[in-house]
Amino acid sequence: MKPFKDTIFALSTQKGKSGIAVFRISGKNSHKIIKSISSKKNFKANFASLNNILDGKNIIDQTLTTLFKSPKSYTGEDMVEISCHGSISVINKINKTLLKKQIRIAEPGEFTKRALMNNKLSVLEAETINDLVNAETENQRKIAIGNLSGSLDIFINEVSNKLKKLLADIEAIIDFIDEDLPKEIYKGIIEQNKNIYKQINNIIKKSSLSKKIYSGFTITIIGKPNTGKSSFINYINNKEVSIVTNIPGTTTDLISSSLDINGNKYTFVDTAGIREYKNLIEKIGIEKSLESAEKSDLNIVFLKNNERENYSKIKSKIFVKSKYDINKKKIKGVHSISSVSGYGIENLIKIISNKLQKRPIVGPTFSRERHIESLKKSLILLKNLDLKKIDIAAENVRRSIMYIEGINHKFDIEKILDIIFSDFCIGK
Repeated sequence: MKPFKDTIFALSTQKGKSGIAVFRISGKNSHKIIKSISSKKNFKANFASLNNILDGKNIIDQTLTTLFKSPKSYTGEDMVEISCHGSISVINKINKTLLKKQIRIAEPGEFTKRALMNNKLSVLEAETINDLVNAETENQRKIAIGNLSGSLDIFINEVSNKLKKLLADIEAIIDFIDEDLPKEIYKGIIEQNKNIYKQINNIIKKSSLSKKIYSGFTITIIGKPNTGKSSFINYINNKEVSIVTNIPGTTTDLISSSLDINGNKYTFVDTAGIREYKNLIEKIGIEKSLESAEKSDLNIVFLKNNERENYSKIKSKIFVKSKYDINKKKIKGVHSISSVSGYGIENLIKIISNKLQKRPIVGPTFSRERHIESLKKSLILLKNLDLKKIDIAAENVRRSIMYIEGINHKFDIEKILDIIFSDFCIGK
C-alpha cells in the first residue's frame, strides 16, 4: 500500500469531564509535531514518558506521552498517544494547539482504516474491532472478542482451501474426461462438496442468531387503554418513560426503551391502546401498534378482563393482567403482575428471556449482512453440484471461492471501505 501523505489526530476518548483523556496522532510527521509542542525532546519508543504539552512557552497540561515507530504501531505508521487530564479546557486547548500544526482531525474510523490499508489488520478484524467498541451487552462483547482472536480468518482460509482442493479434483476429471475413471473419484468429490456445504450452512445459521444478539430483541406491549402497559414500561426502566394517567388514549405514538437482560439487548415498545378510535391521531397510533406487533420478536398482551380472543391474530404472544395489587383474581394462562408492588414482574422477565434466549453461541460467527450474503451466494453455487455438467460444476466452485475469499480480501476494497467505516467513532 502507498503511505498516507497527511498526518491526522483525534480525541480517542469521549469529550467530557473525566479523569483522563487520550489523543492519538498518526502519520509521517507525528513525531516531529509532538516534539515541537513538548517539554521533552527525546522519547524512547513504546515507553510512556512524563511530558508537558506546551502552547509556546506556556504549559497546557502534564501528560503521559507515548511514541510508536512504524511499523510497530496500531496504524502501521509513526504514532503518538497523549494521555492528558480529562477536563474540557485541557481537551480544547490541546485540540487547538494541534490544529495550529497544520494537521487535520481524523475521519470516523480512520486510524483503523489506516491499519487495514497498511496490512496491520484484515478486513474482518477491522469490522470486529468496531463490533467490540459498539458492544452494548455482555453477549455482544463475547461474540466480538471471540471473533477478534482471528477465528473468522481461520474459517475463511479453511473453507477456501477445501474449495480449492475440490476444484482441483474436478479439473482433474476434466483433464481425463475421455478415460473411464473409477466411480470412487466421483463419489469422493460429491462427499467433499457435501461436507463443505454443511460447514458453510452451519455458520450461516449460527451467524443469523448472532445478528439478532447485535440488533437485539423487540418486544411490543399491546392491549386496551388503561391496562397497565405504560406503568409496566416505567417500572422495568425504573423511571418515567411513558405518561401514565387514567385518561384513555394517553399514548398515541410508539415509545421504546432498551434494557440489558442476562447479557442480551431487549427493546420494549409501548403502544397506543387498542380500542375504537375517536380521531385520526388515535387511528394512526393504533395502526402503528399493530404494525409493531407484526414485526416484533414477542408481544406482551395486557388484558382488561379475559378478552384473549380479540388478539387471535397477534403472533408470538404472552398474556398479562396487571394491577394485581388492586385485583388479586388470577386467570389461567395469564400472568398476573403489579407495576406498583412489583409482584410477578421478575418472573415475567424470566419467561420473556427464556422464550427469546437461544443457546450460547460458540465459535466464530459473521455479524455483517455482507458476510452472510457472500456465504449464501457461495452456498447456492455448491448446492446440487452436477458432475454430469463438469465444466459448469468447475465454474460454480470457482465462483464459490471468489465469494468466500471476497469476505476478507482487499480487492475492490475502495467499494466497501465507506460501508465498513461508516459507523466507527472518531479516534478509532
